[in-house]
Amino acid sequence: MTGSNAEYPDISAAILAGGEGRRMGRTDKSCLKLSGEKLVGRIIRTLDGLCAETFVITRTPENHPDLDLRLVGDIFEARSSLTGIHAALYHAQTGHVFVTACDSPFLNRGLISELLSRVTEEDDVLIPIHPDGFYEPLCAVYSKRCLPFIEQNLKNNIFQIIRFFPQVKVRTVETEVLKSKDDKLETFININTPDQLDRIRKSLKGETPGQASYPQTIPRSAALKLIRKNLRPVQAAYIPVTDCSGMVAAEKICSDISLPEHDRSAMDGFAIPSACTSGASADNPVVLACSGEIRPSCSVPDKNSAGQAVRVLTGGIIPDGTDTVIPFEKVISDECTVSINSPISKGEFIRKAGSDILEGETIIEKGKVISPCSAALLAYAGICSIPVNPLPKVAVLAVGNELCDPAKKTECGLIPADNLILMKSLCSRYGIRDIRIAPCANSPESISEAVQACSDCGLIITTGGTGPGNRDFVFNSIQQAGGIPVFKGLAMHPAKSIFAFKMEKSIVIGLPGPPNAVNLAFHTIINPVLSMLQGKTEISSTITAILTEEVKGGREREKLRPCLLNEKDGKIFADPLLDKSLSPRKIMSLSNGIIILPADCGKVQKDETVQVIRFC
Repeated sequence: MTGSNAEYPDISAAILAGGEGRRMGRTDKSCLKLSGEKLVGRIIRTLDGLCAETFVITRTPENHPDLDLRLVGDIFEARSSLTGIHAALYHAQTGHVFVTACDSPFLNRGLISELLSRVTEEDDVLIPIHPDGFYEPLCAVYSKRCLPFIEQNLKNNIFQIIRFFPQVKVRTVETEVLKSKDDKLETFININTPDQLDRIRKSLKGETPGQASYPQTIPRSAALKLIRKNLRPVQAAYIPVTDCSGMVAAEKICSDISLPEHDRSAMDGFAIPSACTSGASADNPVVLACSGEIRPSCSVPDKNSAGQAVRVLTGGIIPDGTDTVIPFEKVISDECTVSINSPISKGEFIRKAGSDILEGETIIEKGKVISPCSAALLAYAGICSIPVNPLPKVAVLAVGNELCDPAKKTECGLIPADNLILMKSLCSRYGIRDIRIAPCANSPESISEAVQACSDCGLIITTGGTGPGNRDFVFNSIQQAGGIPVFKGLAMHPAKSIFAFKMEKSIVIGLPGPPNAVNLAFHTIINPVLSMLQGKTEISSTITAILTEEVKGGREREKLRPCLLNEKDGKIFADPLLDKSLSPRKIMSLSNGIIILPADCGKVQKDETVQVIRFC
């Protein structure tokens, strides 16, 4: 996992997950779960976006098929925390590495950020220290300059981490200072025994034996990775080049020929040898005999035209013996001669062979959307049919007994299901053509039947009924219909109650009911999934913008804020629309982008740069 927009781009983060877990019954502690989420997943979520990269040190990569980030192993055979620190420094792509253990379930992002903000280039070790002098070596930053000293200790079977400290520059940060970010210093809690695990689970009101094993309240980035892993492979199909614009190429397509295949004229004029015009002037014009005419449809001329002018129309092949074209209006001509009164440069008004595209050159990359210009170039290259990834079918179900079909006359007491119009319009705007919409009664039977009836769709979206209320049936109903949970809940606000299921041919994503949350969820979750279903190489992208007002992020959750993007003097500005007189619907109507505020980012000041998603 890498981040070009990381808060600390010169520091890596390494999670040590290579221990034996002896006190835990020789269990891989990184795979233990709290509230349905693996310990290592909780830590990855906490560190998301902080460092240049996050990677895991593990001897059992097979235990982590769900992690879409770098998994690397120890260099030394001995199992110890020092061995893990050595591997972290060895594999890191930056000069400094923040090291943490996989069994720290309450790692606090604010505390880590405070620690990382204090790192200087001169520090070999930056480490928290308690009032009693006890170090926290598995919540510390190390420099690659420590490697030779750690290696020497490991070779001498010295495994205590602090034993190499006298040989390097160590700077400490008092834990009392760090309490401003984590008042109980829960960051430093480790789980070492089954009893500790049970106590923590009880304190969190966490999982009990037999509870579902799907992850809960996970970062949006982790949710998208899980969805991608559960998608069926995209099946390519060939379609005529006339219909390929807007589709996603299933393969890289290259040209079999160079185009133009010959030097061709870019103007109606005369093809002439430029050398013959070197001395031409108004008083002493060069007169060339004119012989023949070449049209665009003519084959390669079979004679050399050196010393002569040849009439050539736009697109005509340049004959041998000539190397430039002079437009008709710049010469005096009759049926047999052409008079030229100024020198002409070589190559004028000629489209050189291969100037449009060379043989073997890529026209469209796999996973890219075929633009109208690329479609035209494919046809120009003589390609008649294209392998593309078909557009997915999408079904949208608005759950609620109070909802009615928005296309029909509203019955007394019912509300038009405007989420159906919103979601259909958004899907259509982003290129989806087959979109099925319908209201759905809020009962387990109706929800299950409606989802099963849409089983031919690649993506089924529900809105409403995702909360913890007694009448929020959607999650359980989809499960009863045969769905396998992918995740439940996101560390994101709003739309934190989003969940996903895998069915035989479909991915089902449950969204909350408020339209403003549905709009934000479309751009941050649904649209990336639509891109996955089409096999696009890029599923989502952000741009940078300058804040026009101060905004505040969420604690432990990514926060989405609709905004109005404006461009001025080549810069993009994001207005977070903080006017309290604006209702959520008005804000939704005014906005053309979303500000993405990372979890625990605190206050972001006016004129600071933020990442935004811009609506198309």
